[in-house]
Amino acid sequence: MVWNPGIKGWQTFILAGRFVGATLLFVICCIFLCRINKGLKEGEIFPKSNISLIRWTALVAALLAFVHSNYDAVVKGESELMLDSNTILIPLIVLLFAGLYKMAYLAAKDSKLAI
Repeated sequence: MVWNPGIKGWQTFILAGRFVGATLLFVICCIFLCRINKGLKEGEIFPKSNISLIRWTALVAALLAFVHSNYDAVVKGESELMLDSNTILIPLIVLLFAGLYKMAYLAAKDSKLAI
């Protein structure tokens, strides 16, 4: 790790973003799995509360993709900002899964009403 005094704040932000982002993603996954298990115990296949959780995951995924694309330059002490296509693509894919999850929730709700 090469600390560059001119970009020390940027380096700190990227390093902290990597740690915080990975920790948040792990916590979100644990919450998601706990809600799924709790929903299955209550007879609900797709808990509605997971929809917003998946949307928040898209925000965390955007942070992690941005940090990942700039991490190598920060470690070398270079002051360049990189935006990768993954910075936009990964959150869009996660939001797509949130939409699919919402459709599955609505379909399960509708089939429960039909019975």
